[in-house]
Amino acid sequence: MANPPLHHGCKCNHNHHVHSDIGKNNQEHFDNVAATIFDTPWIRDLTNQISNELREQASWIGFRTSTSEDAGERGTKMLDYACGNGVVSRALAPYVSIIRGIDISAGMAQQYNLQAEKNGYSTEAMRAVHGDLVNAMTNPAVDLTSPEFTNFDLVVMSMALHHVDDPGLMIKTLSEKLGPGGVLLIIDWVSESESGCAPIRAPADSLIKHAVSRMGFEEKELEAWFADAGLGEFGWRWFSSRSQMPEEQGGPKQLFLARAVKKDGQVQRHLPQNI
Repeated sequence: MANPPLHHGCKCNHNHHVHSDIGKNNQEHFDNVAATIFDTPWIRDLTNQISNELREQASWIGFRTSTSEDAGERGTKMLDYACGNGVVSRALAPYVSIIRGIDISAGMAQQYNLQAEKNGYSTEAMRAVHGDLVNAMTNPAVDLTSPEFTNFDLVVMSMALHHVDDPGLMIKTLSEKLGPGGVLLIIDWVSESESGCAPIRAPADSLIKHAVSRMGFEEKELEAWFADAGLGEFGWRWFSSRSQMPEEQGGPKQLFLARAVKKDGQVQRHLPQNI
Protein backbone atom coordinates (compact mmCIF):
# COMPACT_ATOMS: atom_id res chain seq x y z
CA MET A 1 0.00 0.00 0.00
CA ALA A 2 1.86 2.07 0.02
CA ASN A 3 -0.06 -0.55 0.09
CA PRO A 4 -3.12 -0.81 2.02
CA PRO A 5 -3.63 -0.87 5.54
CA LEU A 6 -3.85 -3.35 7.73
CA HIS A 7 -6.76 -4.35 6.42
CA HIS A 8 -7.62 -6.97 7.71
CA GLY A 9 -6.88 -7.89 4.64
CA CYS A 10 -4.91 -5.20 3.37
CA LYS A 11 -1.40 -4.78 2.83
CA CYS A 12 -0.79 -1.47 2.00
CA ASN A 13 2.73 -1.98 2.23
CA HIS A 14 2.36 -4.07 4.99
CA ASN A 15 3.99 -6.42 6.94
CA HIS A 16 6.73 -6.29 9.15
CA HIS A 17 9.48 -8.35 9.19
CA VAL A 18 10.05 -9.80 12.55
CA HIS A 19 11.31 -13.01 14.12
CA SER A 20 8.10 -13.81 15.96
CA ASP A 21 4.82 -15.42 15.04
CA ILE A 22 3.49 -12.05 13.92
CA GLY A 23 6.03 -12.05 11.07
CA LYS A 24 5.06 -15.58 10.03
CA ASN A 25 1.39 -14.65 10.17
CA ASN A 26 2.01 -11.61 7.97
CA GLN A 27 3.93 -13.68 5.48
CA GLU A 28 1.19 -16.32 5.29
CA HIS A 29 -1.67 -13.84 5.12
CA PHE A 30 -0.21 -11.61 2.42
CA ASP A 31 0.99 -14.54 0.35
CA ASN A 32 -2.62 -15.75 0.36
CA VAL A 33 -4.16 -12.43 -0.69
CA ALA A 34 -1.39 -10.93 -2.85
CA ALA A 35 -3.12 -11.49 -6.19
CA THR A 36 -6.58 -10.24 -5.14
CA ILE A 37 -6.41 -7.78 -2.25
CA PHE A 38 -5.96 -4.67 -4.37
CA ASP A 39 -9.18 -5.43 -6.22
CA THR A 40 -11.18 -4.72 -3.04
CA PRO A 41 -12.97 -1.38 -3.68
CA TRP A 42 -12.15 0.35 -0.38
CA ILE A 43 -8.52 -0.77 -0.56
CA ARG A 44 -8.29 0.49 -4.12
CA ASP A 45 -9.64 3.85 -2.92
CA LEU A 46 -7.14 3.86 -0.06
CA THR A 47 -4.18 3.19 -2.33
CA ASN A 48 -5.30 6.02 -4.62
CA GLN A 49 -5.54 8.33 -1.61
CA ILE A 50 -2.01 7.41 -0.50
CA SER A 51 -0.63 7.92 -4.02
CA ASN A 52 -2.25 11.34 -4.34
CA GLU A 53 -1.13 12.46 -0.87
CA LEU A 54 2.46 11.42 -1.53
CA ARG A 55 2.62 13.47 -4.71
CA GLU A 56 1.00 16.47 -3.04
CA GLN A 57 3.39 16.27 -0.08
CA ALA A 58 6.59 15.49 -2.03
CA SER A 59 8.06 18.94 -1.39
CA TRP A 60 7.27 18.74 2.34
CA ILE A 61 8.79 15.26 2.60
CA GLY A 62 11.96 16.93 1.39
CA PHE A 63 13.96 14.12 -0.18
CA ARG A 64 16.67 14.53 -2.81
CA THR A 65 15.04 14.07 -6.22
CA SER A 66 16.48 12.99 -9.55
CA THR A 67 16.49 16.62 -10.69
CA SER A 68 18.27 17.97 -7.60
CA GLU A 69 21.58 19.69 -8.24
CA ASP A 70 23.33 17.20 -5.94
CA ALA A 71 21.75 14.08 -7.47
CA GLY A 72 24.99 13.21 -9.26
CA GLU A 73 25.52 10.74 -12.10
CA ARG A 74 23.93 7.88 -10.17
CA GLY A 75 20.71 9.82 -9.74
CA THR A 76 18.59 9.24 -6.66
CA LYS A 77 17.61 6.02 -4.99
CA MET A 78 14.55 4.95 -2.99
CA LEU A 79 13.71 1.93 -0.84
CA ASP A 80 10.05 0.88 -0.55
CA TYR A 81 10.01 -1.41 2.50
CA ALA A 82 7.03 -3.71 3.01
CA CYS A 83 6.35 -2.66 -0.54
CA GLY A 84 3.19 -4.60 -1.35
CA ASN A 85 2.42 -4.34 -5.03
CA GLY A 86 4.28 -1.04 -5.35
CA VAL A 87 1.71 1.69 -4.72
CA VAL A 88 4.29 3.99 -3.09
CA SER A 89 6.96 3.17 -5.66
CA ARG A 90 4.77 4.05 -8.61
CA ALA A 91 3.54 7.23 -6.91
CA LEU A 92 7.08 8.51 -6.31
CA ALA A 93 8.74 7.10 -9.43
CA PRO A 94 8.66 10.49 -11.23
CA TYR A 95 10.93 11.92 -8.52
CA VAL A 96 13.67 9.26 -8.26
CA SER A 97 15.97 7.35 -10.57
CA ILE A 98 16.13 3.91 -8.95
CA ILE A 99 13.62 2.13 -6.71
CA ARG A 100 14.02 -1.12 -4.80
CA GLY A 101 11.25 -2.88 -2.93
CA ILE A 102 11.49 -5.45 -0.14
CA ASP A 103 8.58 -7.49 1.18
CA ILE A 104 8.27 -10.33 3.66
CA SER A 105 5.70 -11.87 1.32
CA ALA A 106 7.10 -13.53 -1.80
CA GLY A 107 3.66 -13.21 -3.36
CA MET A 108 3.63 -9.45 -2.83
CA ALA A 109 7.14 -9.05 -4.25
CA GLN A 110 5.95 -10.96 -7.31
CA GLN A 111 2.92 -8.68 -7.69
CA TYR A 112 5.20 -5.65 -7.33
CA ASN A 113 7.38 -6.82 -10.20
CA LEU A 114 4.38 -7.67 -12.37
CA GLN A 115 2.96 -4.18 -11.82
CA ALA A 116 6.33 -2.55 -12.49
CA GLU A 117 6.62 -4.38 -15.81
CA LYS A 118 2.99 -3.60 -16.68
CA ASN A 119 3.66 0.09 -16.11
CA GLY A 120 6.76 0.10 -18.30
CA TYR A 121 9.56 0.17 -15.71
CA SER A 122 12.76 -1.75 -16.33
CA THR A 123 14.14 -4.03 -13.62
CA GLU A 124 17.08 -1.64 -13.33
CA ALA A 125 14.72 1.21 -12.48
CA MET A 126 12.21 -0.64 -10.28
CA ARG A 127 12.21 -4.13 -8.81
CA ALA A 128 11.34 -5.89 -5.57
CA VAL A 129 12.72 -8.89 -3.71
CA HIS A 130 11.36 -11.23 -1.06
CA GLY A 131 13.20 -10.42 2.15
CA ASP A 132 13.22 -9.10 5.70
CA LEU A 133 15.67 -6.59 7.15
CA VAL A 134 15.13 -7.95 10.66
CA ASN A 135 15.43 -11.65 9.83
CA ALA A 136 17.82 -12.44 6.98
CA MET A 137 16.78 -16.10 7.07
CA THR A 138 13.42 -15.17 5.57
CA ASN A 139 15.19 -15.42 2.21
CA PRO A 140 18.92 -16.25 2.53
CA ALA A 141 19.29 -16.11 -1.26
CA VAL A 142 19.03 -12.30 -1.21
CA ASP A 143 21.83 -10.24 0.32
CA LEU A 144 20.17 -7.13 1.71
CA THR A 145 23.54 -5.77 2.86
CA SER A 146 24.81 -5.51 -0.73
CA PRO A 147 25.37 -2.10 -2.36
CA GLU A 148 22.07 -2.47 -4.21
CA PHE A 149 20.21 -2.27 -0.90
CA THR A 150 22.11 0.49 0.87
CA ASN A 151 22.76 4.24 0.67
CA PHE A 152 19.21 5.33 -0.17
CA ASP A 153 18.10 8.95 -0.55
CA LEU A 154 14.58 8.02 0.56
CA VAL A 155 13.24 5.06 2.56
CA VAL A 156 9.47 4.64 2.86
CA MET A 157 7.43 2.24 5.00
CA SER A 158 3.73 2.63 4.32
CA MET A 159 0.89 0.97 6.20
CA ALA A 160 3.18 -1.55 7.82
CA LEU A 161 4.53 -0.24 11.12
CA HIS A 162 1.41 -1.53 12.88
CA HIS A 163 2.44 -5.03 11.84
CA VAL A 164 5.78 -4.80 13.67
CA ASP A 165 6.59 -6.11 17.15
CA ASP A 166 9.13 -3.37 17.90
CA PRO A 167 8.49 -0.14 15.93
CA GLY A 168 11.54 1.59 17.42
CA LEU A 169 13.85 -1.18 16.26
CA MET A 170 12.22 -1.16 12.84
CA ILE A 171 12.81 2.58 12.46
CA LYS A 172 16.46 2.20 13.53
CA THR A 173 16.93 -0.62 11.02
CA LEU A 174 15.42 1.45 8.22
CA SER A 175 17.55 4.46 9.16
CA GLU A 176 20.67 2.38 8.59
CA LYS A 177 19.67 2.05 4.93
CA LEU A 178 19.83 5.81 4.40
CA GLY A 179 22.79 7.63 2.95
CA PRO A 180 23.84 10.99 4.44
CA GLY A 181 21.03 13.48 4.06
CA GLY A 182 18.54 10.73 3.27
CA VAL A 183 14.92 10.89 4.44
CA LEU A 184 12.91 8.22 6.25
CA LEU A 185 9.13 8.44 5.73
CA ILE A 186 6.51 6.46 7.66
CA ILE A 187 2.81 6.34 6.74
CA ASP A 188 0.31 4.73 9.11
CA TRP A 189 -2.79 5.28 11.24
CA VAL A 190 -3.06 8.05 13.81
CA SER A 191 -3.93 6.70 17.27
CA GLU A 192 -7.59 6.73 18.28
CA SER A 193 -6.75 9.04 21.19
CA GLU A 194 -5.42 11.73 18.84
CA SER A 195 -7.67 11.20 15.81
CA GLY A 196 -10.96 10.70 17.61
CA CYS A 197 -11.81 7.89 15.21
CA ALA A 198 -13.51 4.67 16.25
CA PRO A 199 -11.28 1.58 16.76
CA ILE A 200 -10.43 -0.50 13.71
CA ARG A 201 -12.11 -3.89 13.80
CA ALA A 202 -10.70 -6.87 11.92
CA PRO A 203 -13.11 -9.47 10.49
CA ALA A 204 -13.54 -12.29 13.00
CA ASP A 205 -12.45 -14.94 10.51
CA SER A 206 -9.39 -13.06 9.23
CA LEU A 207 -5.80 -14.14 9.88
CA ILE A 208 -4.84 -10.47 9.84
CA LYS A 209 -5.94 -10.03 13.44
CA HIS A 210 -2.97 -12.25 14.37
CA ALA A 211 -0.60 -10.19 12.22
CA VAL A 212 -1.07 -6.78 13.84
CA SER A 213 0.82 -5.59 16.92
CA ARG A 214 -1.19 -2.39 17.49
CA MET A 215 -3.42 0.05 15.68
CA GLY A 216 -2.42 3.68 15.59
CA PHE A 217 0.50 5.86 16.69
CA GLU A 218 0.98 9.19 18.44
CA GLU A 219 3.19 11.98 17.13
CA LYS A 220 5.41 11.92 20.22
CA GLU A 221 6.11 8.21 19.72
CA LEU A 222 7.34 8.66 16.17
CA GLU A 223 9.41 11.69 17.13
CA ALA A 224 11.12 9.72 19.92
CA TRP A 225 11.81 6.68 17.73
CA PHE A 226 13.26 8.85 14.96
CA ALA A 227 15.47 10.66 17.48
CA ASP A 228 16.67 7.35 18.95
CA ALA A 229 17.65 6.33 15.42
CA GLY A 230 19.79 9.46 15.12
CA LEU A 231 17.46 11.25 12.71
CA GLY A 232 16.67 14.95 12.84
CA GLU A 233 14.38 17.60 11.31
CA PHE A 234 11.32 15.58 12.35
CA GLY A 235 8.03 16.41 10.67
CA TRP A 236 4.50 15.09 11.19
CA ARG A 237 1.35 15.70 9.16
CA TRP A 238 -2.11 14.22 8.94
CA PHE A 239 -3.47 13.28 5.53
CA SER A 240 -5.67 16.06 4.17
CA SER A 241 -8.81 13.90 4.46
CA ARG A 242 -9.86 10.79 6.37
CA SER A 243 -9.74 7.32 4.86
CA GLN A 244 -13.09 5.66 4.25
CA MET A 245 -12.93 2.17 5.71
CA PRO A 246 -16.07 -0.03 5.74
CA GLU A 247 -18.38 0.62 8.68
CA GLU A 248 -18.04 -2.98 9.84
CA GLN A 249 -14.31 -2.34 10.22
CA GLY A 250 -14.80 0.88 12.15
CA GLY A 251 -15.60 3.52 9.53
CA PRO A 252 -13.47 6.59 8.68
CA LYS A 253 -9.84 6.61 9.87
CA GLN A 254 -6.98 9.14 9.89
CA LEU A 255 -3.57 8.54 8.31
CA PHE A 256 -0.33 10.43 9.03
CA LEU A 257 3.02 11.05 7.39
CA ALA A 258 6.12 11.25 9.61
CA ARG A 259 9.55 12.09 8.22
CA ALA A 260 13.08 12.81 9.43
CA VAL A 261 16.55 13.21 7.97
CA LYS A 262 19.80 11.33 8.42
CA LYS A 263 22.46 13.87 9.29
CA ASP A 264 25.44 14.11 6.98
CA GLY A 265 27.81 13.18 9.78
CA GLN A 266 26.17 9.83 10.48
CA VAL A 267 28.10 6.80 9.32
CA GLN A 268 26.25 4.09 7.44
CA ARG A 269 27.19 0.45 7.96
CA HIS A 270 27.49 -0.32 4.26
CA LEU A 271 28.70 2.42 1.95
CA PRO A 272 28.37 1.38 -1.70
CA GLN A 273 29.73 3.33 -4.60
CA ASN A 274 26.66 2.60 -6.73
CA ILE A 275 24.17 -0.21 -7.26
